[in-house]
Amino acid sequence: MLDMQRALDLKRLAATCPLTDGDYKTARYALPVADGAVQLELVAPQGNGHADAVDADVFLFVLSGQFSINDTTMMEGQGSKVNAGTAFDWSATRGTRLFAMEVTETEKSGPGVVALDPTVVMSPSTPPPAEYLIGPTPACQSAPAWRSCNGQFYGGIWSATPYCRKKVPYVHDEFMYLLEGCVSFVNESGEKQTFRAGDAFLICRGASCSWESLEVVKKIYGIFRPIEP
Repeated sequence: MLDMQRALDLKRLAATCPLTDGDYKTARYALPVADGAVQLELVAPQGNGHADAVDADVFLFVLSGQFSINDTTMMEGQGSKVNAGTAFDWSATRGTRLFAMEVTETEKSGPGVVALDPTVVMSPSTPPPAEYLIGPTPACQSAPAWRSCNGQFYGGIWSATPYCRKKVPYVHDEFMYLLEGCVSFVNESGEKQTFRAGDAFLICRGASCSWESLEVVKKIYGIFRPIEP
């Protein structure tokens, strides 16, 4: 059983979980979620096929291999958001593994695919709250790529200078792929996990962990943060 109080190493999990190559819609391994508001899955597509439109925005990230949606091709380390209402033809090379984050979208923006560009120009963004920090406040930059599902679902590119943060509970599900740098987390049980450039991982709602980065970190992120009642 997966320990959802720790960061999940998605590449390692995709290589060890019971997942068999097949159709994009059915070759899937569901990760535990806090509720039915979001679906988090590993996908093992192979060959080619067609996916009908669904009433959900879906963030797809290529953990290994190559995956194409119509005229958008994603290699390992690349991701895109597929808008609700988008039907597409797909193809995948042998050994392709995807991470998928899916959230129902009632206010559809129209069919299409939003690709995340790691080279995009970023702008200064708000740092973590001062009460969470241990030491200096980092300089942060970001380039949001989308925000949808009543503002609950968003993603893009983010970077920060070195900083340390206290243990705080996550009120969102967050996918991260490190483009640059290294970060260590310590969870409530005292376990330390370290991720480096090229690693993809997931921290789910309810987990509590610290953050320590001793160098500049740059990442792709995908977040589902439900609206508080």
